[in-house]
This record gives sequence, C-alpha cells and structure tokens, in this order.
Amino acid sequence: MKKVRISVGSLVACAVIAVVASLVNVNNDTTIDLTDRIVVDHSAPAASAVVNIEGVITEVGEDGLSFTLDNGMKVVVTDETKLGIDGPTAPPKEEQFFEPTFRVGNLIGGFTEDKTTEPVTAAVIYTNWNFEKPIR
Repeated sequence: MKKVRISVGSLVACAVIAVVASLVNVNNDTTIDLTDRIVVDHSAPAASAVVNIEGVITEVGEDGLSFTLDNGMKVVVTDETKLGIDGPTAPPKEEQFFEPTFRVGNLIGGFTEDKTTEPVTAAVIYTNWNFEKPIR
C-alpha cells in the first residue's frame, strides 16, 4: 500500500510539473522584439563638442551681440556665428538651452577658432541660458 501511495504521488507530481512547464513555454513560439524596449534619447550627445568660450555674461554691449564673460573674455557674435546645436542628434530648437537675447547672468558655451584676438569672434554659440530666470 505504501508503494502505491508513493507511485501515485510521483505520478501526480510529474503531471503538475508537465502542466507548469507547458504554461511557461506558451510564449516561446513567438519571437521577442527587443526594439520595443529600447529608449532613444535624441538629446544625448553623439560626440563631444569643442568649447573654448564659456562663462556667465557680466556685461552686454549696446549692440546686443557683444558681451563680456565672468572670466574677462570679450565675445562678439556676427552674422556668420551659428547659434544653437545642429546635427542628427540635436534636440529641436525649442528644447535647447538658448534664449532669444544675450543678457547679464546667462551661461554661455561656444567655440571660437582664434582665442588670441581681443575680442574673440564666436564661430558657434551652443548655449545661451539663464538657469535662475529663464525667458521661456
């Protein structure tokens, strides 16, 4: 009688394992598309940008396109100066840290090809933003 109970118990245990195994493998017939789980951050930088103009504006010229930074660097923005970030990984212009005017207190990040001139002429201004009192 004891052997019969062990045999029946073993048979029931095998049946439970078979049922559970079949339920676990139900979804293995279809492929899993992992691209649904990928989160793409288009604002993440694809490469490092060269920045040699950086600081906080302490004074803005009457023309509104020249300014002095807290490190003493005088910068001139011309019609040739590119404003903002561009390229395939750049966020839309309305999401960039770029205000429509240069004003005292704005953080500036940019690039000039010749850092030895006084004032320097900016080739690119990537950032023009006041984190304490933004305009937009």
